[in-house]
This record gives sequence, structure tokens and C-alpha cells, in this order.
Amino acid sequence: MRLDIKHWEMLKAIDDTGTVRQAAYLLGITQSALSHRLAEAERRLGGLLFEREGRRLRQTTAGRAMTQTANQVIPALQRAEVDFQQMAIQQKRVVRFGVAAYSCYHWLPAFLQLMSRQEPDIQLELVASATQSPLQNLQDSTVDVVLAPGHLAIPGIDSIAVFQDELVLLTHSQHKLAGKAAIEAADLEGEVYLTYSQSAQPGFEYERFIRPSGVVPHLVTVVEVTEAIIELIAAGFGVSILSKWAAQSAISSGSIVPVRVSEAGLDLAWSALMREAEPASSEVRIVSQRLAEWFQR
Repeated sequence: MRLDIKHWEMLKAIDDTGTVRQAAYLLGITQSALSHRLAEAERRLGGLLFEREGRRLRQTTAGRAMTQTANQVIPALQRAEVDFQQMAIQQKRVVRFGVAAYSCYHWLPAFLQLMSRQEPDIQLELVASATQSPLQNLQDSTVDVVLAPGHLAIPGIDSIAVFQDELVLLTHSQHKLAGKAAIEAADLEGEVYLTYSQSAQPGFEYERFIRPSGVVPHLVTVVEVTEAIIELIAAGFGVSILSKWAAQSAISSGSIVPVRVSEAGLDLAWSALMREAEPASSEVRIVSQRLAEWFQR
């Protein structure tokens, strides 16, 4: 390797702050020392990492690739150190997990209690950011296990079937659609439709139900947090098609009403995703299996 760890830390600090002065402050060194460090890295690599624009730095194409790697490597090293310290002190293996697509955690306390009894040597740590980019987070080792809905197939990722769910229309209890046995796409015309993502997710309602019909809701509003969508529906601000399981707490309380989507319904399978390279007896695979067992019970 031509660069030392201090150079990789420098790349991440400059990317995080945007200036040499602020990056130097973040790293606890002088601005002059950081400038020398940057010049040394460029000399060792034989090319420019940044181009100067006044007090700010603009990444070169090659520099951007190096910085992206630094942004993956440095956090991974930091996590490894934290994991080591926790294992050395507590003799526990940390497994980071998250939930893809929906930010729903009503099930989590009961599962954590089960894990503390069955697997006392495993410490679970929630990574909320896994909701937005689950596969990327798995590949970057930001998270180890992701509870994910739909079919997310990608090389290098393994999955274990966890449970079967259903996509349902969620409405206010007094909404005109609340009393229907099932809706058709035409029922969404004239409705304010709330969604957690601007992009159409493969295997979800837009691809399987809305787009084939050619129907366009009156207004589509993006609300990136599932709990916020549910609260807005309960207050009469719109409708949405979401996982029935993800909204179960609100459904049980009576604040919102689920309506079947088409007579046939829209099934939704949930899986536990992990990196394919995980050994068969690893704590990551143990957690994934425990998830499947817990939900199937």
C-alpha cells in the first residue's frame, strides 16, 4: 500500500468538511500539517486527489474514487475497534441489524428479550439508516442483517424466508373506501396518495397494481417516514398502500383501517438478508435464523 491510514482518514475528513482548515480541526492537527499530508499522499500516488478552488477543494475523478473508498474503509475500521472493545469487555459479538423500506419496530422489544435469553453472547445493535439503502449497507458492512420486504436479489447476498405479509390500502376510519371489501386501482383517482419513496420499488404496489391500471392518483406526496404516513392517514390527510404488518399497531388501535388491494390481494414476503460470505455458524446467520423462527411462531 502506498498510503498510510492517516491519509485515508484525511480523505474522509476533507470530504466531510469541504475545506483543509475544517478537516485539520476535525483531525486535531494544524492546517499546514494537513496540507503537507495531502501533498505527500499525492506524491506517493503520482497524481492529484483534489484541485484547489479558493479555500475549497474539488475532487478529481481519481480522487473521488479514493474518497469513496475512504468513506467505506474508515467507518468499517472504527466499527471493528468498537466491536473488539465490546467483545473484550463483555465477551459478546455485536450484530448490527436494520429494517428495509419500513421504519417499524413494534416487534423489536419482544424479539430482543427472546435473544437475550436464547443467545446471551450476541449483542444486537439497531441501524436505522438501513431502511433507505439496505443492500448497500450490507455490502458496506454498515449492517449485518436486514429484515426486508419484497424480492431483493443481488449477487453476494443470502436470504432466509421469515414470514408472509400483505400490502393493503390504509385509510381513515371514516374514509369512503374504509368500508369496501377490496379496492381497485380506479378507487385511487381523486385521492391524495402518500408514499415513502419517489422511486418505484420492484414488487410493490406501484409496479404490481397502480402502473398496470394507468390510474394516476390526484396528488402523490412523499413522506419518508412510515410512522408519519400512518399519522397523516389517521388524521385524514390521505391514503397509502403499505405493509399490513408494518402498520399493525395503528390498525389494532383502530386509528386506521386496512382494505384489501384487489380481490386477489397483494402478497408481500419478508426475508432476513445477510452477506453470502458469512460462515455457516456465524452470529449473523444465527440472528437471521432466530428472526425466522420468532416470526413463524
